[in-house]
Amino acid sequence: MGHLLHLKQQDRIGWIGLGEMGCNMVGNLQRYLTSRSLSMTVWNRTPAKSARMHQKHGVHVATSIEDLVAQSNIIFTSLANDAAVEEIYEILIDLAGQVDHSIIFIETSTIYPTLATQLKERLAPLPQHTYLQCPIFGRPSAAKAAKLIWVTSGDEKAIKKMCLYFTILSKSIIHLKTTDVAKAASFKLVGNFFVVGTLELLAEGLSLAEKADVEQEPVLKFLEAFFPTPTWTEYSTKMVPGARVAKTKSAAKRKQEGGFSVDLGLKDVGHMRRLARETGASLPTADLAYDHLMAVKEQGKGDQDWSCLMGALRVSTPSSSSRPSEDSSWGAGGGEDVDVKNEENVQPPAYESK
Repeated sequence: MGHLLHLKQQDRIGWIGLGEMGCNMVGNLQRYLTSRSLSMTVWNRTPAKSARMHQKHGVHVATSIEDLVAQSNIIFTSLANDAAVEEIYEILIDLAGQVDHSIIFIETSTIYPTLATQLKERLAPLPQHTYLQCPIFGRPSAAKAAKLIWVTSGDEKAIKKMCLYFTILSKSIIHLKTTDVAKAASFKLVGNFFVVGTLELLAEGLSLAEKADVEQEPVLKFLEAFFPTPTWTEYSTKMVPGARVAKTKSAAKRKQEGGFSVDLGLKDVGHMRRLARETGASLPTADLAYDHLMAVKEQGKGDQDWSCLMGALRVSTPSSSSRPSEDSSWGAGGGEDVDVKNEENVQPPAYESK
């Protein structure tokens, strides 16, 4: 890391949102800061998560959002949906008007583009503060391994200052070179469309293989050889019951590994479809994926990995040779059993102390 920009001693980093992605990013960032004898401050709606991060990584825990704002001049937010982002930023912007130091806000969530614009506009009367929309791409395992993809939009000077932290947490940074923060939010929806489109394509293709009595393991080997990317290999394996399943894992361990839930998928695909309607684009693949995700949700699978949309095709037209059992009717346990990349063994980067 010696080639990176030097950490500014006056930077005081705060973080709001400790979901699985947030926890992994905070862990890597604090690991780097610890190597420089520095620390960051976190706040989460569920205090127990903050306490665990303090125990595990030594982060400071803010007693309230007010406490975090008072201690921070850089604040990252990593939240589940637009409603959570609106709620938190209403508080943050109000508090920003009460402090005498400047703050750079970095919003990393997947939100609708107009909300990003609104947040920037609400902060505009306080010119000492800066709002950046910088969404991320990657699964929790990528966050843990510091191999995310960051997309940046907003004030160029602030982005340049933040590049050190983006680099610590990622394998790639895509600079949109625009102050229009809605552009990054739109970019994130476009990127996520390619992911959900891949899910729909895999589900349909694997469903065809099942109904044509084509063995699934050779199909998986073909996909891995012909499309050797994590999205294709991980999700295709998740969709096939019993494929490369780590049988020794406990249910609690499988659940702990997590993924991207059906509920969050419906939120993202809903945003894509809205953006398509408002811009005159056509997204028939997103429409199909939305219907399949909704079918899965209606079966009580909203908290499972969104790769289980495969189950909607299985239930609608079950094949003679691959009728799912009660335990596997929605894919490989909603994707929870799969250990394609051995996610629990993913190691975060190490930093030399200085």
